Amino acid sequence: MVKKEVNITRRTSLQRLGVALLLLLGLNFLLSKYYLRFDLTKEKRYTLTKSTVSLIKNLKDPVYVEVYLEGKDLPAGIKKLRNSTKDMLEEFKARSNGKVEYHFFNIDKIKDNSKKEKFQEELIKKGILPTNVQVKKEGGFQEKLVFPGALIRIGSRELPIQILENQLQSGQNSLDNSVNFLEYKIANTINKLSQDHRPRVAFVTDKGGPQFMQLADFVDGLRLQNFQVQKIDISTENLHQQGLDILVIAKPTQPFSEQDKFKIDQFVMNGGKVLWMIDPIIADLDSFKNNASIMSIPRELNLTDILFRYGVRTNSTLLLDLYCNQIPLVQEVGGNPQTQFFPWVFYPVILSQNNHPIVKNLDPVTLEFASGLDTIRSPGVQKTILLQSSIYSRLQNTPFEIYLEGASIEPQKELFNRSNIPVGVLMEGSFKSLYKNHLTEDLKTVIASEQLRDIKGSSKPTKMIVIADGDICENDVDQNGNYLPLGYYKYTKETFANKTFLLNCVEYLIDDIGLIEARNRENKMQLLDKAKVNDSRALWQIINVVLPIVGVVIFGLIFNQRRKRRYAR
Repeated sequence: MVKKEVNITRRTSLQRLGVALLLLLGLNFLLSKYYLRFDLTKEKRYTLTKSTVSLIKNLKDPVYVEVYLEGKDLPAGIKKLRNSTKDMLEEFKARSNGKVEYHFFNIDKIKDNSKKEKFQEELIKKGILPTNVQVKKEGGFQEKLVFPGALIRIGSRELPIQILENQLQSGQNSLDNSVNFLEYKIANTINKLSQDHRPRVAFVTDKGGPQFMQLADFVDGLRLQNFQVQKIDISTENLHQQGLDILVIAKPTQPFSEQDKFKIDQFVMNGGKVLWMIDPIIADLDSFKNNASIMSIPRELNLTDILFRYGVRTNSTLLLDLYCNQIPLVQEVGGNPQTQFFPWVFYPVILSQNNHPIVKNLDPVTLEFASGLDTIRSPGVQKTILLQSSIYSRLQNTPFEIYLEGASIEPQKELFNRSNIPVGVLMEGSFKSLYKNHLTEDLKTVIASEQLRDIKGSSKPTKMIVIADGDICENDVDQNGNYLPLGYYKYTKETFANKTFLLNCVEYLIDDIGLIEARNRENKMQLLDKAKVNDSRALWQIINVVLPIVGVVIFGLIFNQRRKRRYAR
């Protein structure tokens, strides 16, 4: 009797097990047909934005990502960044139904030093820059060269991304921002490689201003980001038949004619984007080489009316800011000449507090003899202040004589009683034409030469950025004719975020599908508190080693007791 009950119980158990296995297999088969993941992190770090999901779900060609953030003995922060990169790429792979593939390549596995150096040189040429990190070795720390970047390929085309952000601020901020920008960098690069049309950017070159060598770092940055870059003589060339996406007006020194402005106006009316970087004031530090003082005077560019119509007014004033760069002056100390550094209030350093994707988490930007801007009410146009002065600033009317030796005199703080003076403004919306119902015979000639069929009085939805400083885009050139990084300040040897800011501006102007929203992510890398870990090491060792064993023993005792009771009948 007892044996018969045992057989029935065993048969019932096997039947239940079989049903459970069948249900599990069926559920697994159904789930394999559908994408289902749960993001339980507080900041939703594994949840992609809608624009990114839409992009990768509609990929036509496979995407391959090769990441070089790999190696032994990496610091904890770099390991966290590597793991975050892997998690993000895994999410891209899952959302794209496997069309995004990735691989982490360890450069240290190349044992031949000559081949390794050649490989590293190729990475640098492709735009992946190395960085030195401190790794722990027996007997101390050692420097290690790592390449915190990746190459993204679609077919025969490839583009680099720099995973680790270069920051003037703390290393933790650098790591946090690197994680925050991961989704945007990957998605934006995939989007560029997926497009048949490479965005075209044209620099206006016939109005004076910097030579192309002085814009070289900005231009190279654009080319590395898959932009086609060209020059244009706006007075003689056809602006509307070149398929341009963005027009860059970089520090012009000569006035624009009405015909030039009309071309730009109709370019905007047809949806073209413009990046204005203009100097309303004539002033140059190099002029002090031959003079003890210089006279800063307004620069006539004949752009006031068109910018006013679009919604911003440039002022013939100099921006002075106590938060500024320093310049060297030779001073007599104890009868001996010595070089000392003094704050130069005409070189403001701008640290943006705005959360707009262009400037969010951006390092400081340096300006030279900048001016202030006023925003003007213009229906249908939304304005966002991108760059503004500190809380200790003021505006100086011009003409104004500037003495170099004045830098050695401590500024009177009470005079710097203005704050947050706009220097850079983003404008988005539908702009009104300056020439609506004001067509002269000269402009009709332009209409014929440009082959304009439809003269518009208001624009399609478009964007433009106005910056009241032309020097923001200029890089220095060394004695050998090589250009220095954009934003590099030769006196203090710091590199400011001018290049990153301008590239962000161009990226935002060209982005019509909202990918740049991903730059607003707020993920914080939670690194372990080493002091706290050392203090509680014994406790956690007990929890991780002893508790599992105790748990297994208790489970075994309870299981055996229940089994004895069940079969003791």
